[in-house]
Amino acid sequence: MKKTKRHFEKVGPMKVPSRIAGGTLDLYLYTFKTGNNYFALKKGKIEGKSNVLFRINSNCVWADIFGSARCDCAEQLHEAMRRIVKNKEGLMIHAYNQDGRGLSLKDHVRVYMEQDKGHDTIEADRRSGFNNPDRRNYNEIIQILKDMDIKGVQVLTNNPHKVSSIIDAGIKVKKVIPIEAVKIDKYNIGQLYMKKKVLGHDFYSFDLDDPKIKKMFEESLKKWSHGEYDSYMWKC
Repeated sequence: MKKTKRHFEKVGPMKVPSRIAGGTLDLYLYTFKTGNNYFALKKGKIEGKSNVLFRINSNCVWADIFGSARCDCAEQLHEAMRRIVKNKEGLMIHAYNQDGRGLSLKDHVRVYMEQDKGHDTIEADRRSGFNNPDRRNYNEIIQILKDMDIKGVQVLTNNPHKVSSIIDAGIKVKKVIPIEAVKIDKYNIGQLYMKKKVLGHDFYSFDLDDPKIKKMFEESLKKWSHGEYDSYMWKC
């Protein structure tokens, strides 16, 4: 049988005793010829299995490193890691080059500068020259799943595009598990409202037509998403 040509280099595993996850994970680094890098964080023996708890996680420097309150990215990352450890089996693939739904760091800064002027996340993209609000491609992530011989998954996500990408690749999706890891507030609603309205993300904790939610969204764009932060701090 002819072997499929690999388009990546794989290094690992190394052990990550994680204060975030509350357990130890095996980490693999996948580097593709495109220049894209992915961290695969694995718990347990998942190879060949068809019901693996799974998360595709896109990098978000502002939240993951600096704790930005504008989005729910860091909280989703943390929650997914904890659920995988608690489950004693699972996989998270962290897409290191998918900042800002597929932007370079320079362009991600430019987009946020537009948000600072009072524009929502979709309009800020458009004003920065990006008419497609989500530029991510999951083909390389699918290659990682196949390299690990994953037959089927339970997906931790609110994003229907991630689910359809897995299904289209021939990997069975046994279950979709919504992951709401932070309450909507005056800082993050500018992002989360548009994720639900335009990108179709499944957030169950708020109604787009609720007058209070609409008012919070408008006030967030005017002030709070880029204003002085005065809420809770992470206990690091």
